[in-house]
Amino acid sequence: MEQAAIVTDFRAMNTDIELYIYSRVKAANLKYTNQRLSDLAGRIKLLFFQAESCLSRFRPESELSRLNAAGRIVWASPLLFNTIAEAVKMAELTEGIFDPTILKALEHTGYDRSFELIGKDSLWPVVLTRATINGSYRDIKLEPTTRTITLNSQVKIDLGGIAKGMTVDRAAQLIRQHGFDNFMVNAGGDMYISGSYTEDMNDWPVGVLNPITLNGNITTLRATNSGVATSATTKRSWGSGGRKVNHLIDPRTNLSVDNGLAAVSVIAPTTRQADILAKTALILGPLEGRKFIEQQSDCKALFISYTEELFSSYNEERQAVAL
Repeated sequence: MEQAAIVTDFRAMNTDIELYIYSRVKAANLKYTNQRLSDLAGRIKLLFFQAESCLSRFRPESELSRLNAAGRIVWASPLLFNTIAEAVKMAELTEGIFDPTILKALEHTGYDRSFELIGKDSLWPVVLTRATINGSYRDIKLEPTTRTITLNSQVKIDLGGIAKGMTVDRAAQLIRQHGFDNFMVNAGGDMYISGSYTEDMNDWPVGVLNPITLNGNITTLRATNSGVATSATTKRSWGSGGRKVNHLIDPRTNLSVDNGLAAVSVIAPTTRQADILAKTALILGPLEGRKFIEQQSDCKALFISYTEELFSSYNEERQAVAL
């Protein structure tokens, strides 16, 4: 038996995408299987490029940008319609802690362009309140028959909190449809892992970046057939009028999160779930966030504080643990 494998990385959706797939095959089938893997990698790249083209708020020509500008689209693409429908579903699950309509708050916090274009110190923005924004995910109206999306005039949508996770899940589904079970798709830390890392293992080691130093791993998780995602307040942060802010907005205040947590990593059945639950738990904070995760089926979370204290869900003592 030989090992057919594809290892590739590329840039899409404003992040680095990593893809690793391997399979044990007969020597006579090695060339054919490697060609299949190469073709599959090309299709996965296309998935991410299409998602970025459709769902990016930073591209004025994207379908999402056109929706935000017009407030209504009839016969939206299945990709846009299904992504927004899933975002609304997750908003309901989290009781609005995850809310795709926080775009105005993001922009007023200074996140009004692609992250690498944000200056190290911006003018402190106008502080918005819920009454000022006057909208939430409940102001998104979806009509499945005609794939019509209608927004309240005060509402604009950001899909940055769910689009990558959904695209990773679509890539994982495509890989499985082609008959491969051992793989990893990683979109800037939002990943799906299946099978094992090598034939000698039965799972995958997943390093968790130290969110304080942003250098080296603070711990390693082990998982398989799961989505894994980490949400952090430190990696995408910037100065604003002498004050540190980040890209995670608490929809209850419309301000960036500041509750003592630096990061939350979640293992869940899908990547979209892991991504949304990590954001939600981080926004809720160490106590409420932990309770929230414990209410979710087949999910685990690792919480990291600004003092580099680690504690997990399903663990009574706040101490360093491995999930």
